[in-house]
Amino acid sequence: MSEQRAGKLPDGIQNAFLFAAFNALSFQVVLGSPMVLYAKRLGASATVLGIITGMMPLLVISQIPAANHINRIGYKRFVYAGWGTRVIFIFAIALVPLAGTILDAANRLALLIGLLFCFNLSRGISSCAWLPWITGLVPAPVRGRYLMGDAAMVNSASCIAMMMSALLLGNEPQPWQFTVAFAFSAIAGAISLSFLKRIPDVPVPQEPK
Repeated sequence: MSEQRAGKLPDGIQNAFLFAAFNALSFQVVLGSPMVLYAKRLGASATVLGIITGMMPLLVISQIPAANHINRIGYKRFVYAGWGTRVIFIFAIALVPLAGTILDAANRLALLIGLLFCFNLSRGISSCAWLPWITGLVPAPVRGRYLMGDAAMVNSASCIAMMMSALLLGNEPQPWQFTVAFAFSAIAGAISLSFLKRIPDVPVPQEPK
């Protein structure tokens, strides 16, 4: 405890930083400009684009009912299950641009919206355990250092993801290029799970009824 008060982060916290980096590489593609660009290519209206970009903050409200199940499942298992489900939906999204031979643009857009809804719902449900987990893992005296490192990882990885997407998609991107971008997002998300699994778990405190 004295070492932690002196400024030492807990053992295994480097896995949380690496998880944050690969997670940012993933979500910046599937929730950012590349996804909006692909939806516009499919003929999405301004209303539909608003729905796509607004799903993530709107579905965060799913944390409220989901929080009742954390005590039974535990922080790590809860987050890992949600993030793993999320990655599965990203892999499915990566196949949508290749479905042009069997689905028209309107149907591909509808399928995309459905998959994004499931992606954001699973994210919203599982995210309710992330901050309590980190709060229990990182002692109060060094939380500022953790937050600084986490922000540095997320912002750096986000910049890399956007630059890679810009280089890949170019001026007139073809469907296969969107598939590569979304597949990259899925693979980065899968890699982030390996680091998530290595983050030390902490017991869920009993809350007063």
